[in-house]
Amino acid sequence: MTSRATTILCIDDDPEVLRAREQLLEMNGFLVFTASSGAEGLQLLSDGQTVDLVLLDYVMPGMSGKQLAEELKRLYPQVPIVLVSGFQELPETLLRMVDGYVRKGQDPEVVIRTIAQALAAGHE
Repeated sequence: MTSRATTILCIDDDPEVLRAREQLLEMNGFLVFTASSGAEGLQLLSDGQTVDLVLLDYVMPGMSGKQLAEELKRLYPQVPIVLVSGFQELPETLLRMVDGYVRKGQDPEVVIRTIAQALAAGHE
């Protein structure tokens, strides 16, 4: 029996940050797809790409992380979302919508642990 790698869609408008997150996730055994905007991420999913979790940035031009999280929850309610932000405080409505939250600049282990917790909660 072969097991499928856990798939993560990572969405961030900063190419350097996106690449660093992709490398971190791949080093930890995840299969990673990336998108540089909310619209691009939604397009990947509507084209049939299945993912186990979405890791997304809060501040992005065009569609914000909050708008994207709302759309993801509407279209793909079973997919956990982990939000990444540099802001100290975020709207409570947003925090209730996502399955995990990581502050930018936190130790990579915190990111991996938060993703693992969100994935585990989705399988309870």
